[in-house]
Amino acid sequence: MRIKIIFSILLGGLILLGASAWSAKSIDKIKFPALSEPQMPDIESVTLDNGIRIYLIEDHDFPLVKARVRLAAGGYLDPADKVGLADITGSVLRTGGTAKMTGDEIDEKLESLGATVETGIGATSGSAYMNILSDYTDVGLEILADVLRTPVFDQDKIELAKTEQKSAIARRNDDAWDICFREFQKKIYGAESPYARHTEYSTINAVTREDLLAFHKQFITPENVMIAVWGDFNKTEMLDKLKKYFGDWPKGSGLVPALPQVDYKYQSSLGFIDKKNINQSKIRIGHIGGLVTDPDYHATIVMNNILGASFGSRLFNNVRSKQGLAYSTGGVYRSNISYPGYFFSYCFTKSESTVDAIKSIIKEIRDMQTVPPTEAEMRMGKDSYLNSFVFNFEDKADILDRMMTYDYYGLPRDFIFKEKEMVEKVTAADVIAAAQKRLHPDALHIMVVGNGDEFGTPLSSLGTVETLDVSIPSGEGTEAVAITPESLQKGKEFMLKAVTASGGIENFKKIKSTQAKMTLTLITPQGEFSIKSESFYLLPDKSRDVMTTPMGEIISVTNGNKVWTKQGPAVTEGNDEQVQESKKDFFRNTVLTFQHLESPDYKFAYLGQDQLDGKPVELIQVTSADGVMKYKLALDAATFMPAAKMYFGQTMMGPGNLTEKYSDFKTVGGVKLPHMTKIESDGNPVANVEISNYTVNVAADETLFAKPQ
Repeated sequence: MRIKIIFSILLGGLILLGASAWSAKSIDKIKFPALSEPQMPDIESVTLDNGIRIYLIEDHDFPLVKARVRLAAGGYLDPADKVGLADITGSVLRTGGTAKMTGDEIDEKLESLGATVETGIGATSGSAYMNILSDYTDVGLEILADVLRTPVFDQDKIELAKTEQKSAIARRNDDAWDICFREFQKKIYGAESPYARHTEYSTINAVTREDLLAFHKQFITPENVMIAVWGDFNKTEMLDKLKKYFGDWPKGSGLVPALPQVDYKYQSSLGFIDKKNINQSKIRIGHIGGLVTDPDYHATIVMNNILGASFGSRLFNNVRSKQGLAYSTGGVYRSNISYPGYFFSYCFTKSESTVDAIKSIIKEIRDMQTVPPTEAEMRMGKDSYLNSFVFNFEDKADILDRMMTYDYYGLPRDFIFKEKEMVEKVTAADVIAAAQKRLHPDALHIMVVGNGDEFGTPLSSLGTVETLDVSIPSGEGTEAVAITPESLQKGKEFMLKAVTASGGIENFKKIKSTQAKMTLTLITPQGEFSIKSESFYLLPDKSRDVMTTPMGEIISVTNGNKVWTKQGPAVTEGNDEQVQESKKDFFRNTVLTFQHLESPDYKFAYLGQDQLDGKPVELIQVTSADGVMKYKLALDAATFMPAAKMYFGQTMMGPGNLTEKYSDFKTVGGVKLPHMTKIESDGNPVANVEISNYTVNVAADETLFAKPQ
């Protein structure tokens, strides 16, 4: 046993000695065999009489047939007041059913075959995808053709897609890096450019089924469609099938409009978004990029890798490793085919080193124009590209996508091979020349998202700071409401009638807290499901909600300007938008509203009489003194009891124009409070709330409103 141990020690020593000796040798002397040249598959191309371009690759390795469709239509075609139309069209094209089958029936059919058909439309183009066993090729192609040719855009699926869009809007300020990228894009292309604009609640609300039908009719037509099919089939037979399902598709009104031009002027800016709940600054610094057809495009690839795109780049070595100014840093010089890309260097750094990191990055950009790349940098700059070149050919879907894109924009099919040849020929002088022409260190857009209170050096030391407001505009109606002394007087009169009918203002003023146990029934396209919930409000600004769900308890706590959510062991602090939403929730609280009838913090304007479910109601607009928060209160015209509230807000199904309808009033603590609430979003039922136990003035332990543990 001892001999084995001694032998192991000696062997380990020899290994260490060998490793030490090996490390003394230069790794550069290792000889690697040349990489084999990637081979293009045999692609057959055919154009049908109606203009559809077909690409075919036989591949009998697996009994599968796959198809990728390129649609020329993109979000750039959206009207300014309906941004999101193309995205919704791309989604509901598939989910909304066809002239032959509903979307749900398509789901069931594909699931029974283990198949997939999906669609989507992005900013500059759209796509469709099919994956099916070769035995069922005809079934898959028929469904794909029906989806593209005869969609019906079911209204329920449109509403579901719009809800998903609104949910994304509500979350768009959750991540600081996403904010930084979004606002940087606006500086490059312009806030209203289709390359930078984004959806708002108002633009999503404006989209109608008629818009989807018109978009499809005008832009999703044969002359704007390219179809690539690869897999287990015979080319001749597959072409016959494609002619069968797509050949008689009538031509439309012509090619889609060209992508808009980019009008860019080199200039500097310093944008700042103050985000108090983070301790790292997210930074982007850059300007417009280039095109793949630029004569120095190949040199910019190498330049990009040397400056920041590769591990071991100048930004990585100097800003991160040597100076310790970044958790992460790098950069991208992007060149597009159809419109100019963008250039940026980025950095994640601790708040106090924000300005130092920015200065360091700008220095590296400037030095790129004057400090020639070393031999090692040139080798790294090229190898980063060349060593990954083979991965452009590992997936036939990517190859066909690239071929369709090249054909669409008139580039030669061997463009990528020519690109590789030119990269191999790039010299250090080419890199310097490209940097001097393409980089503009004196005309940089700087975008910073961080906690300004913790910056070690003021951001203003770099120049004039533009503090940007990224708050999400409300999606509520913008109809003008004439507020006059007469409407305010009449509004106060109706509110006094409402509080009197509900128990009297003195009884409401006695309420310091409310506690309710309830059943929350969510109404979704997939059906209804109920969860138990308990809420505790300590007026005026503390609350605790505990929901019992199939995934466990979800606890939400509000304490003034702090909001926390706990699910499982994870506790997250709410962002600025969530804090503001919580304040709006308190503002809309009926008990608080009735307590503040005489307070200047609330204004009540009479809007006139309307109908609610066929019954007359008196409408009152309740507004905060600063006009920031508001909602409408509908009073039963006969009894003056609260009948409903209308406002823009959040539900578990997403944001929307909400209506809370009240019924089953019971006396609690001397006042009448509703025990049943039906909630609608843009006219569609989304939830019912049934209170089983309602109490007021329950002693509250302050620890209930502390950060959940």
